[in-house]
Amino acid sequence: MSRRLLPLILLLCHIQPANSVVVVPNEAFLKGIVLEYCVTSSSTLGIKPEQALYKVLVSIEETGAVKEFPGFLKGKEGQALTFYSRETMSTEFYGKRIKALVTYEGDEKGGFYWIKQIEIVQ
Repeated sequence: MSRRLLPLILLLCHIQPANSVVVVPNEAFLKGIVLEYCVTSSSTLGIKPEQALYKVLVSIEETGAVKEFPGFLKGKEGQALTFYSRETMSTEFYGKRIKALVTYEGDEKGGFYWIKQIEIVQ
């Protein structure tokens, strides 16, 4: 091994990876149709401690901003997105048109959409 490479290799061995940047606080509302509903384990998503999560797939029809937060769902109309909740959700939402308050939590490596409030609308 070259004597010139040894200092570089030693330097690279001591560099620690940078911390991930967390998503800024956000909220938005949506209206859409619940296409799927199930209960899943948080361990399948790498979320600890292990707990039951309620998972819904929503076909988004309309989105909007909440308070001072930008409308982070803008442009997602017509798409189906997966949302999670730690709160018990009723199966009555399946197949229904809903209005929900949602947020996105994570960092630049990835994250999840979460439902904070949900109600059936006509």
